[in-house]
Amino acid sequence: MDNIKNSLDNLVIQLDTAGCPNRCRHCWLGNHKNGRFGVDNFREIAEQFKNWRDENGNGLKNTAFRSWWREPDFSDDYRKLWDMEKKLSSPGRAERFELLSVWRLARDPDYAKWAASLPTKVCQLTFFGLEENTDWFIRRKGAFNDLITATERCIDVGISPRWQLFLTKKCIKELDGFLYLMEYLDLKNRCEKRGEKFVFFIGGMSPDGNAYELEDYRIEEDDVELIPKKMSDMSRDNISLLGKAEYKLLPELLKSDKPPHLYDPGALDIDADCNVYTAITEHTAPWKLGNLRIDGVDKILRAYRDCKTPGLIANKTMPVSSLAERYGDKNGRKLYVKDDLITKYLHQWGNDLCISDNDNLITR
Repeated sequence: MDNIKNSLDNLVIQLDTAGCPNRCRHCWLGNHKNGRFGVDNFREIAEQFKNWRDENGNGLKNTAFRSWWREPDFSDDYRKLWDMEKKLSSPGRAERFELLSVWRLARDPDYAKWAASLPTKVCQLTFFGLEENTDWFIRRKGAFNDLITATERCIDVGISPRWQLFLTKKCIKELDGFLYLMEYLDLKNRCEKRGEKFVFFIGGMSPDGNAYELEDYRIEEDDVELIPKKMSDMSRDNISLLGKAEYKLLPELLKSDKPPHLYDPGALDIDADCNVYTAITEHTAPWKLGNLRIDGVDKILRAYRDCKTPGLIANKTMPVSSLAERYGDKNGRKLYVKDDLITKYLHQWGNDLCISDNDNLITR
């Protein structure tokens, strides 16, 4: 176990400078209060990491600094923060992604034009069905209408909208209406006329963070036949992202002596209280690296490098079979992709660990 290490090369440090306008029920990050960090705070925290040296005098290599890990560009200083990301990050490491602030797209008339001037070519927009369901899942009245406005403004400036629909039992009966919405807005033809491409895909939620509380709404094997063929044909990945029923995946997992090895993006998330978590999965005690104000950069980076948290240790050493034996449901008909089912088991393991070993869940 002493030989388990994470690389500090190509590390991403992400500060929640402004937070998020939403409190989505599906969010794998969980609920966090919004940060109130300015450009100077962002620079000061970044410099702490840039100045760090290990026991051999080596610092971080090829580091990226990002001013968000929930809603991108939610801060009113989004332009200054993007400039600061480029200045602080190693050459070529500052990146834009296929994500924009839907909240800002719907309210800031200049934001879409600014985003289009950057490498941003696609914007992913997430729905949970029609208006009532989407607002309920995002926990914000008007969220659905913001998504429609954001779609229009993306098309206007040459950014391709990519609609993601999370399928749940709450929206399974309104899929014909959702298809009609896409046809009514004529998204495919309007994008093609501007040299853009409209992409649509359906999928399921990762069952960690807030989304674990939504397991009662996860679609089951029998629900698949309710998906209109036209919708599954239109979806980029057909229905493959919905996965398979748990009882079909469980036999393979029960035989696996390999650890979970959930994807590690090599990113550390800093919340409004300066708690630091790995970006592998939910932000809960087993994955917490420490607190920047209390523990300092050195202890946090060593905890990540040396895999000192229970979550990091489990991700690299705990056999999947032991998780499957403890938490698997041999009769489970809910649909998961394999990694999401493993993530669910890790969430359940983490909950049990917090109950049984609460006093010792600190960075050692």
